Amino acid sequence: MVSPDFPQRKRVSTQKSSDLGWWLGGFLFGFAVGLALSLTYGWVLDPRPLPVRPADLARRDKEIYLRLIASSFLYNRDKERAKARLDELEYPDPARAVAILAEQDIDRGRDARDIVALVALADTLGQTSGKMAVFLATPTPHPTATPTLAPTPTPRPTSTPTPRTPIPTTTPTPTRTPTRTATPLPTVATPTRTPTATSSPTPTRTPTPTPGPDAPYGVAQSVPLCDKTSGGLLRIYIRDRLGIGVPGVEITLSWPGGKDKLFTGFKPDVDPGYADFQMKPGEIYQIEPVGVGTAGRIPEINISPNDLCPDLPAGVAPSWQIVFQQGAGGS
Repeated sequence: MVSPDFPQRKRVSTQKSSDLGWWLGGFLFGFAVGLALSLTYGWVLDPRPLPVRPADLARRDKEIYLRLIASSFLYNRDKERAKARLDELEYPDPARAVAILAEQDIDRGRDARDIVALVALADTLGQTSGKMAVFLATPTPHPTATPTLAPTPTPRPTSTPTPRTPIPTTTPTPTRTPTRTATPLPTVATPTRTPTATSSPTPTRTPTPTPGPDAPYGVAQSVPLCDKTSGGLLRIYIRDRLGIGVPGVEITLSWPGGKDKLFTGFKPDVDPGYADFQMKPGEIYQIEPVGVGTAGRIPEINISPNDLCPDLPAGVAPSWQIVFQQGAGGS
């Protein structure tokens, strides 16, 4: 016999299966949407950078890394550590890479401190060139003070007394009446004293104090040059406290019509601390070394006055020479 409630049970079972399908479909749809949104945010909107090795850096970032390695080497002079850091960049020839970057920075006129650090590292690794040689400054030893010997006193001469010369006694002539004749006493010669030589002390030379290594630079000389062969040439010298030319110093020239930048050391045949510039009559030039401490006012130069070099031919402007030296021009 068939139960009268069988069709109702069948409808309930079918409804439960349909609800389960909807739940499962909603879950899968929500999971797919959440996964897509997560991947979009993680890969596109806010990607997390992966660990990057120095060898994987871009070319510009590698150049920055090389300058940092050179600056660290210039400070601690640790060659092995610098070589280990260069090996991380995986250059075929690390020393040549440092030398190429140093020459490029020289051509671009970058900061002289970066150039000096790169040149020092390249030179230690055995890579040098004529362009880099001007930035290889040889340290000058500090002068040692020579003690002044005290004058040796001259011994006083002793006076030598003259020996007494006895005067012969006169023998009395016998007479009828013997007269007693007094015998004169012998005369004692007075010794002549030789004047005592007084030792004159040798005057001690007062040493000129040498400026310290941190002394500022000032104008030691600024004079016109009546040179017929190079009219209007500005000759600049940068010298340290011992008078040695300093290469690699940046110099800024400014005038009402423009501005220019120079570096010392590109003409080592003249002087390691030499640089020059072709001036124009009628301009007033201001000269200022950059990167070294300066003292005093910024010098100004004008080659227009006719009384500077009256013997020069017409149309030939006078030249000018200016010397900046450490410890000079304190006012």
